[in-house]
Amino acid sequence: MSEEPARAGEGLGKGRYESWFLSARDPASRRALWIRHTRHRPGGGPQTAALWCTAAGPQTGQRPVAVKQVFSTSPPDAAAGPDGFRGAAALAGHTAAWDLTVTTGEAPLRPLRPALLERAPLPRTKLVASVPDGLVSGTLTAAGQVIAVTGWRGTGGHNWGSEHADTWVWLHADGFAGSPDAWLELVLARIRVGRARSPWTAMGAVSLGGQRISLGGLGRRIRAAVQPRRLHASVPAAGGLLELTVTSDDDDAVAVPYADPSGGSRTVRHALLAEVSLTLHRPGQPCLTLSTSRGACEYGTSGPSTDLAGLPVTPLPAG
Repeated sequence: MSEEPARAGEGLGKGRYESWFLSARDPASRRALWIRHTRHRPGGGPQTAALWCTAAGPQTGQRPVAVKQVFSTSPPDAAAGPDGFRGAAALAGHTAAWDLTVTTGEAPLRPLRPALLERAPLPRTKLVASVPDGLVSGTLTAAGQVIAVTGWRGTGGHNWGSEHADTWVWLHADGFAGSPDAWLELVLARIRVGRARSPWTAMGAVSLGGQRISLGGLGRRIRAAVQPRRLHASVPAAGGLLELTVTSDDDDAVAVPYADPSGGSRTVRHALLAEVSLTLHRPGQPCLTLSTSRGACEYGTSGPSTDLAGLPVTPLPAG
C-alpha cells in the first residue's frame, strides 16, 4: 500500500508504519516542542500505537527529555492531525501531556515530485507537510511544569510507508529576521537499493512573501555536506539556487531509535532548535539572504549510534 493511510480507524497492513508529528517553537523564549503519534506493524507481529513528546527549555539549563509510551491501540482520548494534537505519555518517571490546536492559512505541501512518487514503490517513505506553517496554542505539561503555549510558530506533518530512508535530514525554519512570514520546509534523503545507496535528493519549498518556491525534485542534483550537528547544501530552486547552512547544539537535541517495520532501526538525532541561514540566488534579481534561530532539524541514519558523535541514544520501548 503506497496511498496515504486513513487518519483513524483503519488498521495498517503488515510491514507498515505511519507518523503524525508536530514541531513548534516559542517566539519569546527558547522553549520548543516535538510531538509524534505513531502506528507500527512489523511483518510478523501485531500493530501497536505510540505517543511521543520531547520539550526543550521547560526549565533553565535542562536538556530535552524524550518520553514515549507504547499502547496496543491508540488511546481513545488521543488525537493527531492538521487541526491539533492531544495525548499523554509516561516513561521511566518522566511524564508529558499535551492538548494543542493548530491554525493555519497554508495549504498542505506535498514535497514528493513528481507526484507519481507518492504511488511508486520508491521511496518507501511517503510524506506530506499537512501544515507547512501554522500557529500552535494550548497546554503542554513537561518536566512537572504546565506550559501555556500561545501562538508558537510550528509545522505539522504526516509520513507513512514500509521503511525509513537509509539516511535523511528533515528541516523546518521560520521566524526569519527581516522576513517574518517566510518559512522553509525541506527533506534531504538517500535511499538504499540492494547494496547501493542513492545520491542525495532534496524536496520541499521555501515561502517568501506568500509565494512558494519549489526546491529540489527527482533527478535534480544537489550538493550536500551532511553531519549530525551541521548541514551545508546547495539545492536547485524553481528559477534559481538555494544555499543553506544549518547548525545545532546537543543541548537542544535528543537521540532516539526509530523502528523499521521490516526489521532493524534507524538512529535519529532531533534538534528542537537550530540555527538556519539561507541565500536564494535568482537570475536578474539580487541575492536574498535570511537567517533565524527558530529552526528544527532531524538527522536519521542506518549507521551505528556512534555516527551521532557522542550524543547518547535514549532507550525507548519498541513499537
